[in-house]
Amino acid sequence: MAWIEKRTRGDGGVSARVVWRLEGTRNGSYQAETFSAGSDAQNVARADGFKKMVDAAGQRWPDGWVKGEGFVRPAGTDPLTAPPRFVDLGEEYVRQIVDLSPGQRKRYLGHLHVLAGTRVRGALLFTRPVTSIHESDIKEWLIDWDRSLKTKANYHGLIHGVFAYAVKRGYLVANPEIGTAPKQSRVKQSRPELRFLTERELETAVRLGPTATC
Repeated sequence: MAWIEKRTRGDGGVSARVVWRLEGTRNGSYQAETFSAGSDAQNVARADGFKKMVDAAGQRWPDGWVKGEGFVRPAGTDPLTAPPRFVDLGEEYVRQIVDLSPGQRKRYLGHLHVLAGTRVRGALLFTRPVTSIHESDIKEWLIDWDRSLKTKANYHGLIHGVFAYAVKRGYLVANPEIGTAPKQSRVKQSRPELRFLTERELETAVRLGPTATC
């Protein structure tokens, strides 16, 4: 199986290198791909994701991956064609997911509609081309959007999926959302506590219910 080597660069940052033997054989030549363009957490997360792809591919380079560049656009794609807007690619992504119920699909499409009209520091961030949205933009959206942390986490999951789809389609080399998700511990803390009636309180509520007036 592939493994990850972490190295400290001259600037103090951490790069992550995925190493494996071609086809997993003892005599297979060593292969490697390095991730060093993002933050320390992003580099490690991207390396971990790439390692899983290498393992899934039988210790081979993932289909369509170019060393040092990532996934490339499918053959026949016009390089002069502008990349799609985030919301348009997002709709394509949601409509091609096979295991969504009609209700879930409708909800996700509604989320995309909300994002299309959401301004981030004066700009409609999610109507930009998918290649023009960066990690810093996602963080600004998370910081500024006036919604509960739980709601932000729900939307963040959908946005992550759209960017992952953009990587698969060859529009992006890496997912800019990696490392930006709200911590699950904070999300759980933000949920309101549920309080249940005691048996005595329930009996009182039932007894008073029929005579209660508005």
